[in-house]
Amino acid sequence: MSMDTTSGRRTRLGIVGLGLITQSVHLPNLRAMADRFEIVRVCDLSASVAERIAADLGAAHGTAAQEVIDDPAVDAVLLGTPGAHSGLARRALEAGKHVFAEKPYAYDPAVAERDAVFAASAGLVLQVGYMKMYEPAMAEARRRLPEIGAVRLVRMTVLHPSDEHQTTGIPVLRGSDVSDDVIEAAVAANRREVADALAADPLVDPVLFRNVLHGSVCHQAAVLRALLPNDEASVSWADADTASAGERTGPPRLQVAGRLSGGAQWSLSWNWLADHPEYSEWVEVFGDAGSMRIDLPGPYGDRTSATLTVTSAAVTEETSSNGGFWDPGEPGAFVRELAAFSDAIRGGAPVLSTAEGAAADAGLLREIARRLV
Repeated sequence: MSMDTTSGRRTRLGIVGLGLITQSVHLPNLRAMADRFEIVRVCDLSASVAERIAADLGAAHGTAAQEVIDDPAVDAVLLGTPGAHSGLARRALEAGKHVFAEKPYAYDPAVAERDAVFAASAGLVLQVGYMKMYEPAMAEARRRLPEIGAVRLVRMTVLHPSDEHQTTGIPVLRGSDVSDDVIEAAVAANRREVADALAADPLVDPVLFRNVLHGSVCHQAAVLRALLPNDEASVSWADADTASAGERTGPPRLQVAGRLSGGAQWSLSWNWLADHPEYSEWVEVFGDAGSMRIDLPGPYGDRTSATLTVTSAAVTEETSSNGGFWDPGEPGAFVRELAAFSDAIRGGAPVLSTAEGAAADAGLLREIARRLV
């Protein structure tokens, strides 16, 4: 893969979408990585938000994504818009730009596979924002799997408060200058994209498919791949508490069970608990000779690193950001994924969170959706 265009200098970055994840996470991290990235252009549907953030960065600004994509001063594009990102990503790739796309990448696995092939043939980096794959605990867990013997079960649990509950106190600049017509057009386009992906599955609930599966459960699919990259997951059973839909004020709770190609079983318990005190997520791996547990931080606020606890006949040991097998001063997962993006652009380093992986996740999410019908 040839990356000579940006080797030896900072990557000139254009950002499309200046919402919560961009403002609260990516912009602060990019500012701290000024030796790697130079933000040269930003855009958002809100002209006032784009103008104020651009002024702070000393960057050009606008409201049209194509202006970022077409700018010859832009080497790479970060996509932080709502919904799936494959459409904008493909346009950026066709314009010769490297792409970092937030999740979900695509609702249709064939689209993600197609774009992965295109990016590779063009010598471009296409990375998907699965930050949990970059937690140091993930690599350490993979390294230590032999200590617990043959893996028999992977069990994942998520306790998910409302987004409002999670983001209280996080300052985000918001604009009121986007017309209703523009918003309605964006919503309609997203619904069409979901409908196209579900054309062969007319009974699947499109809202659950878009908001729960591709809005959150995609992360657990990526975590499963990160822990056991050589296994393929299938779904044996899934259930959502749809019977109480009339009483709910948010998404349903979701329970899933399946198998891994290596022989283990896996399960997921994803629970919308609107007023739960905090986002909680953990992964347990049970083997013949022991077990391990990874506790993952929430996506917003003051994130710490994930913790890993390994229990075997010989030892019960916890490693975390406060000690153990990685330096407590080591960057967090969000920084690590951007550093990986930079390394891939500047030196051809392999990408961990690939579009091929996103395609596998989309396939698994579709299988879950079908089991819920």
